[in-house]
Amino acid sequence: MKLSLILLTLALAPSAFAQEASPEEAKLREQLKATALLLRAAETEKANALATFAAEQTKTAALQKEIDGLNAKLTTENKRASEDKLASEAAIAKLNDTLISRENRLKEYSDALEKMKYAYNQVATTATKKEAERAALFTENLSLKNTIADRERKNLKLYKTSLEILERYENYALGKALSAREPFIQKTRVTVENQVQDYKGAIIDNRISAQPK
Repeated sequence: MKLSLILLTLALAPSAFAQEASPEEAKLREQLKATALLLRAAETEKANALATFAAEQTKTAALQKEIDGLNAKLTTENKRASEDKLASEAAIAKLNDTLISRENRLKEYSDALEKMKYAYNQVATTATKKEAERAALFTENLSLKNTIADRERKNLKLYKTSLEILERYENYALGKALSAREPFIQKTRVTVENQVQDYKGAIIDNRISAQPK
C-alpha cells in the first residue's frame, strides 16, 4: 500500500519543469498513475481478502469447536449407549435366568400335581372299592341277621313244638302204662322221664347252637 501511495504521489506531484516535460515523461506519469491505482486496488482487494479469510478462519474455528463439542458429546453418548447396552444385556440375561428358574419350578409343581392327582385317584379308587365292600358286607350282614332271626323264630317255634310233643309223649306213655296196669309203673315213669329229659337236652342243645354267637 505504501508503494502505491509513493507512485501515486510521484505521478500527481507537479514538476518544477512542467513547461519543459516531454511527451514521454507525461506518458510515464500516466502509466505510474495507472499502476499506483492498480496497486491500490490490489492492496484493497488483498486487505478485503485477508479480512474475509480472517472471518472465515474465525467461523472455521467456531465450527471446529462446535464439531469438537459434538464429537465429545457423541463420544459420551456412545459410551453411555454402550453402558446402557451392557446393562440391558445383563438385565435380559438375569430375566432369562429367572424365567428358566420359574419354568423349572413350574414343571416341578406340575409333576408334583400330577403325582398328587394320581395318588388321589388311587386313594379315591381304593376308598370307593372299600366302600363298595363295606356296603356289600353290610348288606350281607343284614341278610345274615335277617336269616338268623328267621331261623331263630323257626327254631323257637320248633323248640316249643318239640317240647309240646315230648310233653304229650310223656303223658301218653304214662297214661298208656297206667291203662295197661303195668306192674312196674314207677320203673316205666323213670324210663319215660329219662327219655324225655334226653330229648329235651338234645332239643335245647340244638336250639342254643342255632343262636348267633
